[in-house]
Amino acid sequence: MPYLTQGLVILGQLVVALLCGGLIGYQREKLVRPAGLRTHVLVCVGSAIYMLVSIAVADHGRYDPGRIAAQVASGMGFLGAGTIIKQGNFVRGLTTAASLWTVSAVGLAVGLGGAAMGIALVGTVVVYWALSALRRFELHIEHGHAFNLEVTMTDARQRVDWLHEALTTAGMELSELTFTSEDDHLATISLDGFAPTTEDLQQVATRLLGAPGVKSVQWTFR
Repeated sequence: MPYLTQGLVILGQLVVALLCGGLIGYQREKLVRPAGLRTHVLVCVGSAIYMLVSIAVADHGRYDPGRIAAQVASGMGFLGAGTIIKQGNFVRGLTTAASLWTVSAVGLAVGLGGAAMGIALVGTVVVYWALSALRRFELHIEHGHAFNLEVTMTDARQRVDWLHEALTTAGMELSELTFTSEDDHLATISLDGFAPTTEDLQQVATRLLGAPGVKSVQWTFR
């Protein structure tokens, strides 16, 4: 019976790690970032498992439970580096790398259990807020015009990178990308962001409308 109780507690901790990592991963997935839902879930659950193993090993009185946790924190640097991409003078993926590193800390806290579980839950909420709200604040304080752009085109999911590059190359700063409608071949992508000038957005929208597979382009300034 004690083993069953212990097993249920561990299962509960791993489920919490899954939910915490999933929430942050969902935010990254919505923005089509290099590491999304599954990656963040695996990092968080994996970190929790490492901590549970550390505690189990330490119960034998032979090892320091903090040694494995420390290796997780340093080892996340290698995984995070894989999400960082340099394009010309611009570097992308730093925020996603930081979110993976932070999610590993959340997983370690969940695996530790007890009062640390509260730290993990509050930390998850704070991280999600930082990724969502602070991004909008960053864009708001920059000079530019807030816009919403809706592009309807074929094979949209396979052409997201092309659309993103077309806009960023034209000087657009994107904050969010979502699929508003979709069928087997045709989809509408909604993008929020900032344009240096209204003329810049109008010009890039005109170019997009002339691209193969693009059916319609609509934009509004906010």
